[in-house]
Amino acid sequence: MSQHPTTPGALQSDGASRHFMPVIQPDLAGLYSRRAARLRALAEGHDHADYLRLAARVAEAQASLLPEGGGSGPMDASAIPQEGHWGSLLDRLIERLAHDVPATVAPHLAALRDLPADARLGAAQALAEGRFDAVPAAIAPFLWASLSLQCASAARAAPMPASGPAEHASCPVCGTAPVASLILIGDRQGMRYLHCALCESEWHMVRAKCTNCGDASDLDYLSFDTAEATVRAESCGVCHGYLKVISLERDPQAEAVADDLATLTLDDAVTAEGYQRTGFNPFALPG
Repeated sequence: MSQHPTTPGALQSDGASRHFMPVIQPDLAGLYSRRAARLRALAEGHDHADYLRLAARVAEAQASLLPEGGGSGPMDASAIPQEGHWGSLLDRLIERLAHDVPATVAPHLAALRDLPADARLGAAQALAEGRFDAVPAAIAPFLWASLSLQCASAARAAPMPASGPAEHASCPVCGTAPVASLILIGDRQGMRYLHCALCESEWHMVRAKCTNCGDASDLDYLSFDTAEATVRAESCGVCHGYLKVISLERDPQAEAVADDLATLTLDDAVTAEGYQRTGFNPFALPG
């Protein structure tokens, strides 16, 4: 694993002189489509190809359910399970996946489908509150997918949060931790946005400072390849946290959830160095 410490010349604001939105909300249909395509591409030759393809199927199912996602409801993560609509989305998600999942997954989907309402609600509430270890890993991603679809749909129908001078370690829309940060291209060339693991919103943060504690004095960029790797782990020697940085400049096809999920071996290596991840992936919830 390579280490690439920052240098004083790298500590520059990447948006001070350009117009940018503090929060952007990618179109969900396009987002799910790109995610599914990227997951399928990354699955080729991957050690965990079957799981990447399963994640692609979930993203495709989420896209197909967008007309049913609804445009209202709470965006505070802990309040979403009480709203109830996510439950019908979950039933529809299971229905779409039931005939096209690996044989090892089908029994877990059936068990989730047949789970009593109070147990299902309890599991969803645990996930929403970050108690990931309280929910079996075999069913958690499907529950999360339905909660996320509801929250993301509501977020796109609600007013944008008021902008302020502070940059946030967690999503300013729903309060959830990020999956990873993205270096964008196009009109926002070179800017960094963090991608929310729940509502799929993205929010700006200047580069070369810790996304968790905001310190810029002791950062390393860790990767298995070179300093030019598409996916690197930005680790902080002050708070000992890390979050991946995924560069669209280096690969325009990269996608936050897909590329993060396909590089979990990097997480293992960075954790072994003594750092703790400050975000999470919806398909690899901590527990």
